[in-house]
Amino acid sequence: MNPHPSAHRHAAYFAPEPGSLAWDLGSQWLGRCARSGLPLPQPTMVDMEPPTLARLTQAPRRYGWHATLKAPFALAGNAGPAQLQAAFMQVAAAVTHPITLEVEVAQIGDFLALVPLRRSPALHALADACVRQLHACAAPLPPSEQARRRQGGLSLRQEHLLLQWGYPYVMEDFQFHMTLTGSLDGLLDSHRTALAAHARQWFAPVRARGLQIDAISWFVESKAGGDFHWQERFAFES
Repeated sequence: MNPHPSAHRHAAYFAPEPGSLAWDLGSQWLGRCARSGLPLPQPTMVDMEPPTLARLTQAPRRYGWHATLKAPFALAGNAGPAQLQAAFMQVAAAVTHPITLEVEVAQIGDFLALVPLRRSPALHALADACVRQLHACAAPLPPSEQARRRQGGLSLRQEHLLLQWGYPYVMEDFQFHMTLTGSLDGLLDSHRTALAAHARQWFAPVRARGLQIDAISWFVESKAGGDFHWQERFAFES
């Protein structure tokens, strides 16, 4: 696939292979396919109206079904899409075996996500490589975006990571997660419990089989504030 010529921002994600069961389940949960760009019917819940689920998944729907490896960034002035594509290829080529993750639905802060049951050193090494090797293509983070990242409160280490890599939750602070909802603040406890139970049921096949991290994916945000779309997938060498 040809590199996207004029995207506003780029990101390195893990995303299941489009068309796979893991891709379809996550895309349907969020209500949008990031490859086709088309809306999808979401799961039906007997104890939650469809508009409520649509509202709760609005924030992650924009980004598509994914786990972040390098957070969205604009290209540096001396870098082009072809250079970024080559950097993606270099990262993927260095990984020789897929990484299998056992996952579960859990609440992180105020949102639900699909998360690993245990830490994977190989996965952390992959995320570190994405951050380091793609960073040469990234423009400096604007002060306004730095300020937004600080709103939730950062540790001294996270402040250092933000300034160095443009994102505070990398390296030792990286936490793999595939976001299922936006903020659940204000939702009744009974509704939170029901939503989590439904997510566990919906993602039961993924929880049973595990996730195969066998590629990194390039997603693009075509215009500021727009949806992110799948651009290209870089499978690991085997």
